[in-house]
Amino acid sequence: ELNGYAYYTRYQEEQEYPIICRKALQEDAPEEIMLDGNKMAEGLAFFHIGSWQVSPNNKLLAYTIDTVSRRQYHVHVKNLETGELLVDDISNTSGDITWANDNRTLFYTRKDEVLRPFQIIRHVLGLEENTDEVVYEEQDSTFDTFVFKTKSNKYLVIGTESTLSSEYRILEANDPMGEFRIFQPRRDNIEY
Repeated sequence: ELNGYAYYTRYQEEQEYPIICRKALQEDAPEEIMLDGNKMAEGLAFFHIGSWQVSPNNKLLAYTIDTVSRRQYHVHVKNLETGELLVDDISNTSGDITWANDNRTLFYTRKDEVLRPFQIIRHVLGLEENTDEVVYEEQDSTFDTFVFKTKSNKYLVIGTESTLSSEYRILEANDPMGEFRIFQPRRDNIEY
């Protein structure tokens, strides 16, 4: 249960891909199919839904798909009220996506040439991908980076981790154009 909705995934008999749904938390609420993997995969040799996140106002769905079997995901955004896809199409991501609280700013992770998640990028809906801004780049090739929102929905968090060490930066989720600041710096052989 999240923000007034129950979310679930179901499968249909003899169909390969998930159907991702939600229902409002009220009696007799109709099922809303957010993503039907079977319809989306038609005509494709490979198809995988990576992750998905609903905007704080429940109106938009950001989701990632891989159609080449390299865990290189495209980010798409769907209007859940009309069913239409927005123009936003972001390539070469790790599938890691997080909404800011303004319902128009997304953060995602980009991979380098060896498919290591190394950059956190800020995207504003409706703008071209080439205008997206790198808000963090991990220079140490032994570290991966990722982004998420805290359960309180108050903070956006950039994490970096290697085998034995980790580090975190935070930003208020209501201030997506602000600067992330180090919350817990990395130290050798210490994981947070």
